[in-house]
Amino acid sequence: MMTKPEFTDAITEYIISKIPPYIGLAIFHLDEDYRLLNWMGPVHKYVDQKPEKEALVDEIVPFLSGMIPPLINPMVLPHIQTKTGHYAEIHIVEDEDQQFWVFFVDQTRSAEKLQQLLQEVNSARLKLNANEKYGKTENQFAAFHLLDYATFAYKDKKYYPIGMMPSWIKELPDASILNNESLDLVDFFPFIEVFQYEAADCWESSLDGKVESGVWEEETITGRQVFLKATAIRFSQSNYLLISIINRKDKQDNQLIQKAREQRLTLDQLARTQKELKKLLNFKNQFVSIVSHDLRSPLGAVIGLSNLLLDDKDLMQKISQNQAALLNDIKEEMQRLLDYNDKLYHWSNLELENFKIVKSEIEFGSIVAYVERMQHLKLKQKNIRFLQKISHAKDIIILADETLLEQALNNLVGNAVKFTAKNGQITVGTREKADCLEIYVQDNGLGMPESVSKNLFDGSAHKSTMGTFGEKGTGLGLGIVKKIVEAHNFTIHVESELGKGSTFIIRIPKP
Repeated sequence: MMTKPEFTDAITEYIISKIPPYIGLAIFHLDEDYRLLNWMGPVHKYVDQKPEKEALVDEIVPFLSGMIPPLINPMVLPHIQTKTGHYAEIHIVEDEDQQFWVFFVDQTRSAEKLQQLLQEVNSARLKLNANEKYGKTENQFAAFHLLDYATFAYKDKKYYPIGMMPSWIKELPDASILNNESLDLVDFFPFIEVFQYEAADCWESSLDGKVESGVWEEETITGRQVFLKATAIRFSQSNYLLISIINRKDKQDNQLIQKAREQRLTLDQLARTQKELKKLLNFKNQFVSIVSHDLRSPLGAVIGLSNLLLDDKDLMQKISQNQAALLNDIKEEMQRLLDYNDKLYHWSNLELENFKIVKSEIEFGSIVAYVERMQHLKLKQKNIRFLQKISHAKDIIILADETLLEQALNNLVGNAVKFTAKNGQITVGTREKADCLEIYVQDNGLGMPESVSKNLFDGSAHKSTMGTFGEKGTGLGLGIVKKIVEAHNFTIHVESELGKGSTFIIRIPKP
């Protein structure tokens, strides 16, 4: 009789935090050899045969062949259609005991309704666009030209002329463009760009209201000066902009008002521009973080499939050498893309400060062992020796965030591998100083001139450089390292000489 799988602490936490609370959750528990230890839930919904203990997972779920062990841990495969006709979101997770867990989350109902939902959304959108199209005459403001107002509806950052234009506007250069169906009014009246920031509070309100601009000056085609004023209006959940010509008798007073207004608006514009820029940068980083996170699983899946094909001896005998080379190129390019994607993910989250330093006592040797495993293939490819030099007979204990410090050291070693030639050497070690502990990554590679090394961590942009083996970099690795080091209140610098290699040193102050 089947017994309930024994969940480890990490798997329990993963289920609570990552698995959606949907009906239809089935679980496979596999050992380190990918054999079935246990299962629970409605597995019959996703597999077309009865599971048996000790069976290999690819015998029960063939489409998972090559996906275990997951290249990315955890790996999430959304909207997978199984042989039974059901759709599932599949989570593949390796736990701390090097065993594997496969979670099937039912998505059948959402997949069946997706097409219908998209169709309904598109229909609603077309109807909305048709209803909200602004006409030139069918509007309560259409007759305002009789009161000398140029009237526009404002929607989606575009202006739509309403009714006819007043007679005075015909005196302005290029006035004919105001008869277009839609336009960017800022191109015609640059002053409006500044006023839009004030109008935004009115236009974004749920209540009817208005806000008036200051006075600005325009020149007519005859060289005469005219003075204009704008009014932003929120009415019946729609936005409007009215522009009128003011009394020309008060020209001197208006010029003084305009000059004072321009000075204040210039300062306001700088402040608002800075605020908008920060919002845009934050949005950019959030977008990069979300996209790069969602790309990790499909990229890992493609690499897993390419590995599966390359390991298929029968297939390799059937295809030509050129086809095999192309398949290998796909794998290598996808691995490079995955590396780039991971760096983008870490960089954007560090920029957004979407991380929390959780310090614990960690053995330095375990971090070095992790980095060596991560860099094993690249070290082997270039036949580079990897050495450790610990300043004590016993292991060094460091108070830091283990995951972030592993990421920083892995980036430094990866950088060293990139710029070290074949048969080179990389050393990772520690040195005890009076006031600090030094962690260093030393290579005997290309090195850098002083003009480069002294500015390497000053925050200025640096383009990526090709490695000794043609490796393509991202230009993000050292930026990530700097962010992590500074988050720990550590410091980092580099010592390098062209042609003699580089040494990156992290200083950890003693308490």
